[in-house]
Amino acid sequence: MEDHTGTGICVLCCLALLLLAALAAPVSARGATISDILPGDTIFVYEEGLDITALQKTATGNPVTALRRFTDDDVTKGIVNEIPVADDTNLDVLDASVRGYTGLYYAYSQADGLTTKSVNVRYPEVSIEAVLANPYHAERIEGITIPVGTSIAIKVVSPFVGTDYVAGATHASVDIVVTTPGGAEMTAFGGANLANLPVTAQQFYTDDLAAPILLDRLEEGTYRVQARWRSPQSFADSAEDSNVITFSVGDRIGVDVTVTPATTETTVPPTTTPPAPTATTPPVTTATTALPTATETTEPPTTAPTTQAAGTALLPLIGAAAALFLVLRRK
Repeated sequence: MEDHTGTGICVLCCLALLLLAALAAPVSARGATISDILPGDTIFVYEEGLDITALQKTATGNPVTALRRFTDDDVTKGIVNEIPVADDTNLDVLDASVRGYTGLYYAYSQADGLTTKSVNVRYPEVSIEAVLANPYHAERIEGITIPVGTSIAIKVVSPFVGTDYVAGATHASVDIVVTTPGGAEMTAFGGANLANLPVTAQQFYTDDLAAPILLDRLEEGTYRVQARWRSPQSFADSAEDSNVITFSVGDRIGVDVTVTPATTETTVPPTTTPPAPTATTPPVTTATTALPTATETTEPPTTAPTTQAAGTALLPLIGAAAALFLVLRRK
């Protein structure tokens, strides 16, 4: 009788590995098309024409009329925000409806109440970094000087769009736009075509999809590099683009690389703080006004000597009157 114990163990190990791989693999986003939303999917602000009928209560099929976000994702607690749904076959995710309250939203029906099905709502985000070309992607070059002739790449980071905005071969995409010192914008730069790069992962490098960017024969001045949404069109129209990387090419043979935030307006609010110190000045004036009242209390003691002096001046008169009284009494 043959011993198949070893074979059985190998089969079990293979099944376990397959199960772990399935659990570790990213969740396949969306249904048949990018607009078909399934329970557990992530949808993004600015998306248009979404079909969320899969979030209906299975037993009734009544339409979803709202998406609700609850405190601590606990449906027994208060509602943090509600996204109204006029047509669950054609939902536009408006920024004005989300109001910054991203996270887990539960489907709600006026007929059924909560359907127990949910989706995640997020903003589409993208950022970039400058690094050396492959195989040196770990070497960031921001804030340092590199020689002319160096090959570099742009690291593109989009933590959720790359994994959750996908259905079949449909992905979001970005253009890496380079603005020259003269103000011209281009997506072909340094020998690389940086247009319409598909966002298919949480992060990728431009030289994975195109040639490395060769920094050679550059006009002196400042170059600006930014990732801008190209598709879907709603992202291109409304979503925030990436931060800006600035290359400064001077007389010396080198390129300074720095990073500039995309929204410089955020540095303005701190200027509103200087008026605060002026609020501390009133206590100082009240302290100075208290000084005259202290000097007024010193004046009453000066009246005591005057009354004492008056009493001293009457003593001779009293003595004279007493002497006259004695004289008259003897007579």
